[in-house]
Amino acid sequence: MFLGNDTVEIKEGRFFIDGYDAIELAEKFGTPLYVMSEEQIKINVNRYFEAFKRWEEETGKDFILAYAYKANANLAITRLLSKLGCGADVVSGGELYIAKLSNVPPEKIVFNGNCKTKEEIIMGIEAKIRAFNVDSISELILINETAKELGEVANVAFRINPNVDPKTHPKISTGLKKNKFGLDVESGLALKAIKMAMEMENVNVVGVHCHIGSQLTDISPFIEETRKVMDFVVELKNEGIEIEDVNLGGGLGIPYYKDKKIPTPKDLADAIIDTMLEYSDKVEIPNLILEPGRSIVSTAGYLLGKVHHIKETPLTKWVMIDAGMNDMMRPAMYDAYHHIINCKVKDEKEIVSIAGGLCESSDVFGRDRELDKVEVGDVLAIFDVGAYGISMANNYNARGRPRMILTSKKGVYIIRERETYTDLISKDLVPPHLL
Repeated sequence: MFLGNDTVEIKEGRFFIDGYDAIELAEKFGTPLYVMSEEQIKINVNRYFEAFKRWEEETGKDFILAYAYKANANLAITRLLSKLGCGADVVSGGELYIAKLSNVPPEKIVFNGNCKTKEEIIMGIEAKIRAFNVDSISELILINETAKELGEVANVAFRINPNVDPKTHPKISTGLKKNKFGLDVESGLALKAIKMAMEMENVNVVGVHCHIGSQLTDISPFIEETRKVMDFVVELKNEGIEIEDVNLGGGLGIPYYKDKKIPTPKDLADAIIDTMLEYSDKVEIPNLILEPGRSIVSTAGYLLGKVHHIKETPLTKWVMIDAGMNDMMRPAMYDAYHHIINCKVKDEKEIVSIAGGLCESSDVFGRDRELDKVEVGDVLAIFDVGAYGISMANNYNARGRPRMILTSKKGVYIIRERETYTDLISKDLVPPHLL
């Protein structure tokens, strides 16, 4: 019924998630409320592993699914993904800390980011992670110096910038020359950095990394990316440098619009595998690492908000819910579309605009949407918020971040408590003269 959302249904005039009535969940656990479907996460992960099974069968090389923690780093979610066999793509010391708590094997952890601190590098070296994805020569030097101080050798891969247009939103495009990420290939900077690393005593060059953007709904940029990365691997071999890992990042999109079919993990796998195998007579085929985030957890998440007020204006009918842009930033930040429904099915439909209660005109979840007739007290469900929902939530307007629950075949569990007013000031300090 809803493209990409396999574990929800409408029955008896109500909306159900993993077999649980969304209205009853809202009544029991309060709103705003994040609901994460364990069963949908399992389906999404299994689709990746099934799609890339062919890689290990045809090459004999490893495939690592390193889930991107920036999408959603809730401990229950990351532990579930670790149990399902996922590694971790981390971009901060905090995410590495969570990955360790989630029992992710260190050989499945890669550390991304363009401004790693010395403290984070120490954490990664001590954790014996698979690799730091080096973003600059400055960072390479710091990793080498830090490893030397610790008496260790740090594994490094090099994030290259292939100048590939991902055909996505400019704020989530990362592989163009104008973006801040990666070492430029065309100018020779990436090769220069790797040659420098080969001369260093405390780093071990293990791979090449690339990530071109997020929410890609076209396979062709992935093919171009893969080809440019493998061309660079061939160039490295010609320089006498052979690498073990190729990390192609993440970025596969999800169907936010429920009438739009988009590429699947199998489509992605076939494109990447076929392209990489074209190089089997030129270089030894490496291990393959991917870093999906959104396509793993986004369709598993729903944000439930209760309708508190309805207001007619000359231009639209406004429906005000208790969820706001502090709870879910994507519409305000990216003008992102999210499917929205009334959890109570009715015969009459109407056109409304859905907003939160924050003092910002950008605090709008959807404009001029057709919904089943909305009344005060109804519960609305915003779809596909499992990625970049709670992870980008904040305390703007002095609002606490919402509760999060996990639905599964075993039951319903609170996996993040709602923040209280006390939580809002728990880190604030008042100097003596203001007491």
